Amino acid sequence: MFGGKANYSVNWKDLDQGTPESFTTDSGWLGFTDKYWLTALAPQAGMTGEFRRSPSGGYQGDYALGTATVAPGQTLTTQTRLFAGAKEKSWLDRYEEAGIPKLSKSIDWGWFEWFMRPIFSLLLFLFHATGNFGVAIICLTLIVRAIMFPIAQKQFQSMAAMRKIQPKMKALQERFKDDKQRQQQEILKLYQAEKINPAAGCLPILLQIPVFYALYKVLMVSVEMRHQPFALWIHDLSAPDPATVLNLFGLLNFTPHGFLAIGVLPILLGVTMFIQFKLNPQQMDPVQQQMFSIMPWILMFVMAPFAAGLQLYWTVSNILTICQQWWLYKRYDLHYSDTHPVKT
Repeated sequence: MFGGKANYSVNWKDLDQGTPESFTTDSGWLGFTDKYWLTALAPQAGMTGEFRRSPSGGYQGDYALGTATVAPGQTLTTQTRLFAGAKEKSWLDRYEEAGIPKLSKSIDWGWFEWFMRPIFSLLLFLFHATGNFGVAIICLTLIVRAIMFPIAQKQFQSMAAMRKIQPKMKALQERFKDDKQRQQQEILKLYQAEKINPAAGCLPILLQIPVFYALYKVLMVSVEMRHQPFALWIHDLSAPDPATVLNLFGLLNFTPHGFLAIGVLPILLGVTMFIQFKLNPQQMDPVQQQMFSIMPWILMFVMAPFAAGLQLYWTVSNILTICQQWWLYKRYDLHYSDTHPVKT
């Protein structure tokens, strides 16, 4: 931390090259950190800091204070604080109040820090209120989906309007199939006449990206979730689902590694995402439609090594999306065959 900003750019591979990384700051600190833990040195005066790899193969962080003159018979006192422990946000905030500048920046919040901090605080509040971190994640998912419901409804209204004018669009495409420019002009006129904005269906998706990314980061960096049980076989929400297919859901005494560790939650994630995609309108391009059909099963393998807490959030979010889509289909009197026409 120097110049008022956190610098995460120095990593082990840089130091392995043998060239030290140095910086100078009037107020800051330096340290080593990983996902959950931090060791940091924070002198109260300005310093020149440096990271290096020692000849023995270890890594070290050094600092040197500025030059000071001590008059004969006088003394000079300097103070440096050492932090070593878990990156619990409440403790980091207390140390900031005690004079260590921006120690909470040791948590890599990412691009949406301004949005992640209130979500993080809400998650901790729900945890203390329910006493179960898994239940807190479910409650947080419910709150987020409720807030995003008007946006999803707007997206569905746009989809319903597009479905309504689909026969007219096909007629224009057939009529001007040899003149693509005229075809686009006529389709644009149709949008204007029906008062439809084709981009309205995409905007809600773009607005949801920061929300879901922030939730992903909160669940990934939260040391408060470490070793927190949920229910049944989930004894640690910060670890992958232990009940995997290859060890017969825990009956065999070994744990598969990596993407082969497909547990119950990753399977539920894949199934719910597949159902969700099936409820979406069918793509005009058969290649895109096939990719959407395969994607849930690919994500099932990709998400297998991730924390069970993140898998729980995504699975619950998928279930809520399925229920929401079913309700909106019923409200707007659309059926599955309306969005997935049967080939004859």
